Amino acid sequence: MTRKLALAGGAAAAAGLAAVLWSQGPATPATASLHIAAAPVSVVSGLDRSAAGTGVVSRSGVSRGGVSRDEVSSFALAPTQTDKERVAAYWSPERLKQASSYVPSTKPSPPAKSAPSAQEVVPGEASRGATPPRRASASVPGDAPPMVGKVFFKVGDKQYWCSASAVHSVHRNLVATAGHCAYALAQDTPVENWIFIPSYHDGVAPKGIFVGHTLYMHEDFAGQGDFDRDYAFVTVHRGFTWQAYTEQGRFKYRAVDVGRLEDKAGAFLFTSAKPLARRVSAFGYPAGAHPDGTRPYDGQTVRTCSGTTEKKTVSAPTWQLEHGVRLPGCAFTAGASGGPWVVGYDDVKRTGYLTGVTSLTWNLSGGGRLDAVSTPYFNTLTRRVYAQAGRQGTG
Repeated sequence: MTRKLALAGGAAAAAGLAAVLWSQGPATPATASLHIAAAPVSVVSGLDRSAAGTGVVSRSGVSRGGVSRDEVSSFALAPTQTDKERVAAYWSPERLKQASSYVPSTKPSPPAKSAPSAQEVVPGEASRGATPPRRASASVPGDAPPMVGKVFFKVGDKQYWCSASAVHSVHRNLVATAGHCAYALAQDTPVENWIFIPSYHDGVAPKGIFVGHTLYMHEDFAGQGDFDRDYAFVTVHRGFTWQAYTEQGRFKYRAVDVGRLEDKAGAFLFTSAKPLARRVSAFGYPAGAHPDGTRPYDGQTVRTCSGTTEKKTVSAPTWQLEHGVRLPGCAFTAGASGGPWVVGYDDVKRTGYLTGVTSLTWNLSGGGRLDAVSTPYFNTLTRRVYAQAGRQGTG
């Protein structure tokens, strides 16, 4: 199901971390400071700095370095123990603090040139009963779904972050997020040094840190930048936390194993091919500014938007989105990308069914506030990617 790349106006447009799309003016990176609490990082020597995870997929969808099978592309991120130690050592407290919202470009398409994007709104769409925006509610750390967290990664020489969640698999090691939170389209390569911190809040990692092992996604996202496929599933190594100790009177830290992701944080169940106009709860860590410059979120705690999705799918040709599912009235900003959309959430059992991930934010009213979010429609192709990722054990 590979589609030809067709960018509106002959130019590739920029998306925000929640693919922040504004109605007027260019999209710009949000620079939300993370204020990570001081955390130790061990010194690991002799690390293999090989090019694991540098596989890319060509625009025709033919794999170059990654592996493509049945329309599913996979890319090694940190497949060995040495790779895991290298990634763990990379994420010093200072680098975590420096991480910010990510503004990737869409897929390059010669001779088109990447350019900043304005929000794409179908004429007249804003007047067709869009729900007035409502402020996302904050979740107290103890009440937030424990499997929701943040992913941190590196593109070029800079550090970024997104939202994500654990999703059930037989090996209990699987994370769901947006495709653009794991694959850098402009660079045509997976991101580097990818980690997941479930239950993240206010600089704390109470469930541990989990290093990405292998990235799985539909070949149309990696190959073409198709936002109908803007989802990714990442297997992770066993988690670790830092433990303080003294040696010859010197204060040091060492990594201590905390076990498998799902055993530690729980997981949502996966579901697909659900009807529209369903009530969902979207979770994430918004932090960026609205078009009017206001910044109501700080990205330090989980926020929730609940409501009913629209009855019809939506499209945004610039992003090659043809069948998006939109939740009006949600004012999430940059930082929410990759956060889970959940149906049937049980706040007692603290779980539910993953039915989407935040991909794009919308400004339907054309005013100063973002007022909707959308996810790719989770269908049989999504299930195929999920199923292939779920078969991989990582220890």
